[in-house]
Amino acid sequence: MAKETWKTQSFWSLPVYTGDVSGVCSALYELGGMVVMHDPSGCNSTYNTHDEIRWSEMESLIFLSGLTQMDAITGNDSRLIRDIEECAKEFHPAFIAIANSPVPWLIGTDFRAICAQVNARTSIPCFHVETNAMHDYTAGAAQAFRQLARMLVPAPGKDKPDIDRLRLRRSVPAADERIRVNIIGMTPLDFTAPGESKQLRLLLEQNGFEVVSSWAMGCTLEELKRSHLADANLVVSSCGIEAARWLEETFGMPYVAGIPCGAFAPVLYEALEKAARDGRSSVPYLEVMSRTQGRKGGRCVAGEPVTMGSLAADRILTDHEPCSLVPLTETVRGLVPDQTVRPAGELQIREALGCYDAVCADPMLADACREGAQFEELPHFALSGRMYLNRIQSHFT
Repeated sequence: MAKETWKTQSFWSLPVYTGDVSGVCSALYELGGMVVMHDPSGCNSTYNTHDEIRWSEMESLIFLSGLTQMDAITGNDSRLIRDIEECAKEFHPAFIAIANSPVPWLIGTDFRAICAQVNARTSIPCFHVETNAMHDYTAGAAQAFRQLARMLVPAPGKDKPDIDRLRLRRSVPAADERIRVNIIGMTPLDFTAPGESKQLRLLLEQNGFEVVSSWAMGCTLEELKRSHLADANLVVSSCGIEAARWLEETFGMPYVAGIPCGAFAPVLYEALEKAARDGRSSVPYLEVMSRTQGRKGGRCVAGEPVTMGSLAADRILTDHEPCSLVPLTETVRGLVPDQTVRPAGELQIREALGCYDAVCADPMLADACREGAQFEELPHFALSGRMYLNRIQSHFT
């Protein structure tokens, strides 16, 4: 049993996806906050040399705590609090987010208390994103966006009486009124090609929508604070699903998951309009995929479920042939067809991809397909990093 568990959870030749700590940094990068990785050493250099392409054009306050062995043994959290306080006084961030590597997680560091201390000393909002470097970027970014939503749009309470009205169902837009949407889940880890955030905004505007905010590329923190004014949320990657669910639970704001690509774009726009009018969330690419359920097909797309699921829907609508989705990232709940099992390690990935005659995925996965299978390259920055950076194309062209 132990041997089989080792096989299903390990990788020996295929790469793994970007880690959860990098997902946190990527999600919060452009918003004027300060991200602190509580870690002995190494995470920052790994992030800025492998997982982040914006360093050369845009600075961000991302720090490493430099946790020492003695700090870990003695539980010396005062040094971390003091260092954060000093940095906050120097740089005046809009908020402070603390993420952690395995060591603080293993020793049970009380991050809730640390955040409370930092907030009391600096008067700057401070929150913890629970990471441990054992999950992929979608888990970290999804938690970061959810925590950010909780910070920016507080839940109704006695100290926020005006928020109660926002929990009510959004007013139904008039037929000639532009539907207001938030884009949630935009990070360079999934949308790497230059100008993709602008392209998506333009597409939505050209098709009758008004973009209120974009979580979190090409958008300011002030814009995100107006997110509650939207009629619906467009979740463009699994990184955005937890924030969208929180906004739905708290304010009755529906979400639609998918990206407007090819023949699937009109379906997505229609789903957004419907969600804004009836208040119900949907994942329209799953509805398209269900039309070919039960029909045999020897092709699949593999990777992050929202982007690749939308691509699968485009292929189905264009070719009128089945196309399966093999989700490879961690955050998949409600975003994949029922009974879909996410491959947990290299052995399962090879078994899953080996079932198909044609596969569309990152080039690093070509070796996992069976011999003779047709392989279509679609580089994904969160998996293969900069190896195929110059071959990454926009999802919206």
